[in-house]
Amino acid sequence: LAKVQKNGKWGYIDKTGKEVIPCIYVAVSYDFHEGLAWVRKNEKYGFIDETGMEVIPFIYDGASDFYEGLAWVRKNGYCGFIDKTGKVVSPCQWKDAFDIREGLASVKDDNDKWGFIDKMGKLVIPCQWKWVDSFSEGLAKFKDDNGKCGFIDKTGRVVISCQWKDAKSFSEGLVWVRDDNGKWLKIDKTGKIVE
Repeated sequence: LAKVQKNGKWGYIDKTGKEVIPCIYVAVSYDFHEGLAWVRKNEKYGFIDETGMEVIPFIYDGASDFYEGLAWVRKNGYCGFIDKTGKVVSPCQWKDAFDIREGLASVKDDNDKWGFIDKMGKLVIPCQWKWVDSFSEGLAKFKDDNGKCGFIDKTGRVVISCQWKDAKSFSEGLVWVRDDNGKWLKIDKTGKIVE
């Protein structure tokens, strides 16, 4: 299905161009993830399935797509996570959150520090960094209080120290990092420069 706009409202069409989910929503997800899409009706977000059936009620102030069975939702200014039945896995207690990747989701606490929760909603890597990215190939980029980038593993152990001005995400065992002079270098998972 593809999203479509008609008369200022959004819905979805099939491959033939037939409107299969009526254009009645203020906003919709770009596409369906794991069989569901977030949609906004009036000022609240909920989720529909590919038939247009509203499966998770419109009670949220914000929502994301489902990944690995969970989506973050926002209520009263805080984020939490729900499963595809709408069951709350992690209450809306986080100032911010990113989608779950490789079994962990990054969350920001009231002290503006980032850490990670697991699929059960348990904080498994304490909130201690200025910023973190999602996991990729078992490692997540993080920034320390000086704005330098490094990488942690899924236990929270620093495996590449904060020495880079910027960094991308790992792909095929390598990652691009930028040094203090603005030069981009490629390193492996041990931090060794490879080109």
